[in-house]
Amino acid sequence: MSSTAEIGKTSLRWAAMLLSALWAGVHLDLTSAVLPNPTATLIYRIFFGFTSALAIVAAVAFIQGIKKLYFPAMIFFIIDFILLTETRTAPALFVGKVLPVNPYVEISLALDIILIALSAVLWRIDRK
Repeated sequence: MSSTAEIGKTSLRWAAMLLSALWAGVHLDLTSAVLPNPTATLIYRIFFGFTSALAIVAAVAFIQGIKKLYFPAMIFFIIDFILLTETRTAPALFVGKVLPVNPYVEISLALDIILIALSAVLWRIDRK
């Protein structure tokens, strides 16, 4: 493979790693959120902590070039995008109301879209 193609692929992997780590950071910040319902607070903290851990695994997969994890990472970001959109248009589980759009949501939606595209491109060009 040509040197230019390798540089391009490496750049894509670095971009995906950095954005995935940023995504994890945004969601780790949400683990400190307090909701009126203590059960909902606990569930949401666990959810955001778990998804942050998955995003860190995706970041490691991207930077290490673990090709078998590109597709699962893409699916993870697609599911997050769907959940994020769904909770802004229908009542969220354990809260019982439509959640507001805030800067965290806007950042997450943008990162999800970019990471879906990056992981799809990496999966497509690195398939063997």
